[in-house]
Amino acid sequence: MEQELDLLRLLWTRLAARKTALTLQDGRPCRIDYPGEEDPASGTFRAAELTIDGIRRRGDIWFGPELPADRTPYVVLQIVPAPAPSIYLRDGERLPQLVMPAAEEVRRAVASLQTGAAAYECGQWLGELPAARRIGLLDRLLVERLDRKCRDVMRLFDACGGDWSQTLYAMLFRALGGNRNREAYLDLASRATYPMVLRERSSMEQVEALLLGTSGLLEGCFFDDYIRRLNDHFRYLARKYDITPMYAGAWESSRIRAQNRPVTRIVQLAAVVAGCDFLFDRVVGAASREALHRLFDVPVSPYWTTHYVPDGTGNRCPHHIGPEKADLLIINAAVPVMFAFGSRTGKESIKASALELLASLPAENNAITRGWSGTGVPVRSALDSQALIQLRNEYCTPHRCAACRIGRSLIKNRR
Repeated sequence: MEQELDLLRLLWTRLAARKTALTLQDGRPCRIDYPGEEDPASGTFRAAELTIDGIRRRGDIWFGPELPADRTPYVVLQIVPAPAPSIYLRDGERLPQLVMPAAEEVRRAVASLQTGAAAYECGQWLGELPAARRIGLLDRLLVERLDRKCRDVMRLFDACGGDWSQTLYAMLFRALGGNRNREAYLDLASRATYPMVLRERSSMEQVEALLLGTSGLLEGCFFDDYIRRLNDHFRYLARKYDITPMYAGAWESSRIRAQNRPVTRIVQLAAVVAGCDFLFDRVVGAASREALHRLFDVPVSPYWTTHYVPDGTGNRCPHHIGPEKADLLIINAAVPVMFAFGSRTGKESIKASALELLASLPAENNAITRGWSGTGVPVRSALDSQALIQLRNEYCTPHRCAACRIGRSLIKNRR
């Protein structure tokens, strides 16, 4: 259904560009004075201006037969692919409806793009664009991605009781987890909270005991003196803070490299949060990538330099968060929190600093960025890689070519 609605949005932009005269389902004439600003998050065109049967109207354009009741007062036109049941406004007036079926040639053009989406076929066209136009398209995608991340941060901020320090703390844990342990890390951050860490931060052992004990990953480990001490500390802390530990099975460890396993990452972040006063202020006020690297470059306790897991020895265990992981923490935790905080407080300078940080970071090296660069798209910084990840995840993978600005340009050329 979403792909069908994407077609309607595409057709709406084309009707507006051609200044096509329209006839509503009830026979009234409609003129598009301004098509509105597309809002990818809601799927609407906001603040459109229409003249319906000689009367000027201003509001949102809604696509599809179902309209949530809370949106009804703001909508001035409903667009559907086939006649749909009428929707009535609070004053009893029927919401204007425009029936707009997609032409077969448009459907064929969209289907052709969807067929090549998995192979990054649009990349060749994107890579050959003049730099100014390509940057403009990627900038729009970057804004979409930051807006989505900002909404994620604000939901977490609400869940954290409006505490920015706890929100950043939870986002750092979330970013540590990647895709496979993201929810487990968030659960850990909600059980062993940042205020608890602050109260125990005078002792690294206490902080490690708090976090590892709460994670459930110390359960059943008693074979050396250090781990026995951590377990003893945690029994006291669990009573002190009324902590219910997690189930160890909540953590995914199989097919994860040793340096990324939960125990290793938890003790690394324990060192960071225990060793830093005013963590939120330090992150939000960071002037450079190097400043944040120094913040995250805190050595772990000596025990963990030879142990990947409790009771188990290993060679050359990572002593601290490395530069590549630090960059990912900046991209996925520091920048989103800075952007959300700047948006919430109206501090544009902090939002600008977040963008400058992204521009200073190297592009992420993953399957998505390699896919785009392999077709000729320049991927020079994290600004580029974040925009291209947004393109892949939100448009290419779900086959939303008709909603994509790049796809729309190609559809226009193929018709």
